[in-house]
Amino acid sequence: MKTRSGVLTASLLLIVVYTTGCDGQRSSEAFHRGRDLVIKGQFDAAESALAAFEKQHPGHVLLSRTRFLRAKAKLGAGDLPQARQLFQQTIDQFPESDEADKARYKLAFIELIDGNNQQAEQQLQDIVKQSRSIYLAEATAVRAMLAGQRAE
Repeated sequence: MKTRSGVLTASLLLIVVYTTGCDGQRSSEAFHRGRDLVIKGQFDAAESALAAFEKQHPGHVLLSRTRFLRAKAKLGAGDLPQARQLFQQTIDQFPESDEADKARYKLAFIELIDGNNQQAEQQLQDIVKQSRSIYLAEATAVRAMLAGQRAE
């Protein structure tokens, strides 16, 4: 019984340290501040806050979301090259995450913004082929729209 309670205590301690960091404050609060800044449209401040979070907590469970939100902040600020780079990093570094799935769609979206419809259509086709993407419906609809434009 002592072993079980010892394991439970150690597990709880690891959870507390993992979610609060060594400074005793909840490390996820810094992430949520950055996320809230993205939602408020304060993109430069959001990117700075999220980059600081990423640097201070390199192994955090929210790291894939942090990188994705940094990319969204760059997208909102109109810095498409940096947004593209951060979305690609999200895919490369966290390939099985939900954020990687979302980043693939955002990359196609950036191609549309840039007027690269053929590249966007190819990326959307790749999303459709995966068929597990949460963006399957959107990718299918936008591909159909692009195909219709090509046919005109």
